[in-house]
Amino acid sequence: MAITRNTTQREIVYQAIRHMKGHATADMIFEGIHREYPSISKATVYRNIRILEKDRKIMRISIPNGADYFEVTTDAHYHIKCTSCGRIFDASLPYMPELLSREQAADGKFTISSCSILFEGICPDCKEGGK
Repeated sequence: MAITRNTTQREIVYQAIRHMKGHATADMIFEGIHREYPSISKATVYRNIRILEKDRKIMRISIPNGADYFEVTTDAHYHIKCTSCGRIFDASLPYMPELLSREQAADGKFTISSCSILFEGICPDCKEGGK
């Protein structure tokens, strides 16, 4: 894998994602950056998000029927989406790499390289607030 040159803009994008301490959409990342660095364009932010993901410095969380989220935690893990407020959380269920090999053995047709599991439910804040 080719290593890409680090730029000031890329570091700003990376630090913005780290500062969000969780999961953020590309638009959320751009809005956070734009407040402090109004000269950085949305295209620059999006391009650097793609590069950071390709370089495995951030992880993309694909959300069906919604915007993708990004985070700095790149180890394999699962996520939970609150169906009330839409926030994304890390699931406490430990990652199970054996699922990949079990599906590979059971199906035999696919070469399985990864899996993404997204649980859905109501987060504690929404449950407490009665949303």
